[in-house]
Amino acid sequence: MDPFVHLHVASGYSLKYGGSSLARLVERAADADMDTLALTDRDGMYGAIRFVKACMASGIRPLLGVDLAIEPAGLVRPPAGSSDTAGFAGSSTADSGGTPAGGAPAPRGTPARGAPTATRCCPG
Repeated sequence: MDPFVHLHVASGYSLKYGGSSLARLVERAADADMDTLALTDRDGMYGAIRFVKACMASGIRPLLGVDLAIEPAGLVRPPAGSSDTAGFAGSSTADSGGTPAGGAPAPRGTPARGAPTATRCCPG
């Protein structure tokens, strides 16, 4: 198997940034004999549980991350990713800073909300 893994993959949960269903992404990865697939939706991890379940059912290792838009100074999208429970907790904590108490996602983060915590994306 080719060890290459796309680390910037947006699904239909990323409004305006991705259009593929999670099931179709996993299906295509399985067809390509990929053993690992990442999901880095824009400003949220809304499809994370469905993604992990679909990957596990297909024997594919899921990697979770979030593509955060931070301002000012243009759009800076620091990687926040995970491949284990602790990493997922860090990614979802970084992501939740962009969601106000009412539950509607904010369009962009700000430096005051803090940078994502460093998380492990690959074993070793």
